[in-house]
Amino acid sequence: RMARVGRVGDGNGPREWLESLPPITRAWFLASFLTTCLVSFGILPAFRVIWVWPLVRQNFELWRLVSPFVFFGGFSFPFLINMYLLVQYSRNYEISPYDTGGGGGTADYVWMLVIGGLLLLGLATAMNIPTPSQGLLYMVLYVWSRRNPTTQVSLYGFQLQAVYLPWALLALNMIIGNSLVLSIMGI
Repeated sequence: RMARVGRVGDGNGPREWLESLPPITRAWFLASFLTTCLVSFGILPAFRVIWVWPLVRQNFELWRLVSPFVFFGGFSFPFLINMYLLVQYSRNYEISPYDTGGGGGTADYVWMLVIGGLLLLGLATAMNIPTPSQGLLYMVLYVWSRRNPTTQVSLYGFQLQAVYLPWALLALNMIIGNSLVLSIMGI
């Protein structure tokens, strides 16, 4: 008798995977994916989601306090890498964050994202950076790596301790010629 592999309804579909993510990670992933779809398909102009401090201050466009953190650019290989990093390390950190006294795991994680996001928006304003999303992602990655320093991770087949992961990714970005500004801002 032949076994059935990958049948619909086996509980291994995209919906089940999405529902298995913790709430903040799920919301951040969905918002990032949907924003990228809307911008890539021309439904939403990219200018409506980037960080522009004068428009927040003068026109009260408050969505810009959040939208720059859910836009990682158009569909591309770097976008896929960022989505992988977001899901992997946001999920891992959200499950077991530092206890900041914020009321529990998810509350502590949200508080860290709010404080980190505000600091990154200040830096983005000073440095004229329209999308500090990768900085927030690297902040989460860095804090997770400090929380779990001895965990073994694999970076393109190379095994290393988690505490070195942000620096290894930074070195990799430098080798392939990517900008290091956002990564350093997050670290």
